[in-house]
Amino acid sequence: RSVPPACGSGLGATRMGDEKPKAGGKSINVNIGILGHIDSGKTSLCRALSTVTSTASLDKHPQSQERGITLDLGFSSFSSDPPEKFQAEGYGVLQFCLVDCPGHASLIRTVIGGAQIIDLCALVIDANKGIQAQTAECLVVAEILANQLVIILNKIDMIPEAKREKTLKSVIKKLQVTFAATKFGGNLPFACVSASPQDGAPPIGVEGLVDMLKSKLELPRRDPTGPFMFSFDHAFPIKGQGTVLTGTVLSGSIKPQQAIVVPSLGEAGKGKKVRSLQMFKKIVPEAIQGDRVAMCVAALDAKELERGIVIGEKFPVPTMDACICVVNRLAYFKQAVATKAKFHVTLGHQTVMATAHFFCPLDGCPSSSSTAPPKGVEASPAGTKASKGAGGPTLAMGCGAAVAAKQHGWPTEFDFGRHYCHLDELFPDNNAVEYENSEGDTVKLLPATEPGKLEFQLNGETRAEVTELHYESGSGRLTAQEGSKLGATVDSPSVIPLKDRDRVVYLLRFIAQRCGVPGLAPVEGEPLSYVLFVLERPVTCPTGSLLIASKLDFDIHSPNCRMAVFGRILCPMDPKDLKSLRIVKMKSKTGFLDRFDKQEPTLMICRDMFKADTDMSLFHGLKVVHESSGAVGILEGNYGKEGLFKVRFKEELQVKCDAKGQVKGDEAITLYFKKYNFVQNKGKILQ
Repeated sequence: RSVPPACGSGLGATRMGDEKPKAGGKSINVNIGILGHIDSGKTSLCRALSTVTSTASLDKHPQSQERGITLDLGFSSFSSDPPEKFQAEGYGVLQFCLVDCPGHASLIRTVIGGAQIIDLCALVIDANKGIQAQTAECLVVAEILANQLVIILNKIDMIPEAKREKTLKSVIKKLQVTFAATKFGGNLPFACVSASPQDGAPPIGVEGLVDMLKSKLELPRRDPTGPFMFSFDHAFPIKGQGTVLTGTVLSGSIKPQQAIVVPSLGEAGKGKKVRSLQMFKKIVPEAIQGDRVAMCVAALDAKELERGIVIGEKFPVPTMDACICVVNRLAYFKQAVATKAKFHVTLGHQTVMATAHFFCPLDGCPSSSSTAPPKGVEASPAGTKASKGAGGPTLAMGCGAAVAAKQHGWPTEFDFGRHYCHLDELFPDNNAVEYENSEGDTVKLLPATEPGKLEFQLNGETRAEVTELHYESGSGRLTAQEGSKLGATVDSPSVIPLKDRDRVVYLLRFIAQRCGVPGLAPVEGEPLSYVLFVLERPVTCPTGSLLIASKLDFDIHSPNCRMAVFGRILCPMDPKDLKSLRIVKMKSKTGFLDRFDKQEPTLMICRDMFKADTDMSLFHGLKVVHESSGAVGILEGNYGKEGLFKVRFKEELQVKCDAKGQVKGDEAITLYFKKYNFVQNKGKILQ
């Protein structure tokens, strides 16, 4: 592939503002996120492009100037003639709003929050260094939050001109291989520039970059009729006028004298009115979805505001202490994503610590007739449900390539009428299922290289190909074609332990169907996973918003991705009242075989599972598993008054015993039963 036109060595000696757009026609604003590793030249690039800067741009923050790095989102703009596809829609001016995102690892939460207002991501890469740690993290953010991505190779002036074209071709070829593994694919547009040449010469390649942006930019859909919602990232006072909030209109439109609410201020944030609007120092009569705007509001204290949202009076937004979300795990995150772990959760423009509780649908449990949320939990207000396709919002809150690949299968509401299965860990991979069988061996089933087959691995070694699967719900036995066992030997019980059974069977049905392996009950769509996030402080955020959960406390110098999970908020929850959330967890009690009954060899007397005063009627009829053989018995009640109890098996157990029938050694038996995570079980035990 040849070097793109923007990769020339002497283009773009003028600033973009020197090019005056043609008069006539309406204006449209597009938000370009400038992302990349620290010191890749993002701020210099924005400076080279921009003619108008906002109150928070180009490292004006005192600490930014002192440390020489960007600490917060910066905003600047330039205007240009729109391409033909924009002109055909009546637009005469194309305004680019550049969002300069900090590249330092410790500031990635700022990038995640700011990226939700971006239409197109421009990933800046130092042409001399290639992909670096935060380059990769920014690419993950772009995958989640943007549909469009362009690559900008900066600092090309540091490559000798005689070798420049050949070197850039080689760099681009290597990067295309890297990007081929992402949702964007390898055929991405590249621009080669030097925003601030070392010799003080004018910028190189900037005009070619703008031409490429104009040619690749898709016309964003803007809907001024929806409910008003505005995300602000800076607030400052103007003496005698009020407080100015600068941010982006996420939904609807706003005009002077329109009534608004600042939810984060509670009652003090109600009954406010917009005094005036400006877009990059120009007074405007209206701002619509997608516009970057400064809003002057009287009677607001700027000291109480940092980041947040503003809404219309008739558009309530919940303040959440906890929320239920549909989520997917990011394949780039290599650590465990475990229940009860703490994550940095970015929702809206805020990042808070939260404790996670993961779960998935539970097959085989009856659902109640009501799917409504519990009392005190609001359903999704109109206009805030998660998008399910092309008709959804193009601005922010979930239009990225990774989200687009998943959201067609995401629900828009949470069904409180059904039961769910507790997950100790979020599915590490929807294309494989793994569990430890009753013999202590690790079984893994994953797609084979040929269609119609699964690969069966035991303890990490490939053992066989599976063309059929058969599952017995009563015993938990899982076998392959012709009854072949999924274990170490032909005599293996091939049983999925009760503690893992619901999770394994749920996920395996999807994998088998996707690979064309028959035998299990059919399913529709893709496997779903959910999380209950209990937040450490309240957050005001619309239902339906995108979120990202990260482990930002991980080593910032590590090359590993720190973003673990992405998804959408389905509904808020009261963390003090979660009993309406029916998450079932498999619990267990362990005991031991004591002796054979003298009259009936299939009846075993057992010990050490219950206290002497336990009400055994709660456990009568439940299944007990003999761990070494996988044999299942039925608990028939207590035996005497010393905590002993009776278990009947279908066949006599093959265990060593003395002449009196006393079992030698510790032959463990386990009672697995189900418990609701957030409900105190009373009465009959579930299994």
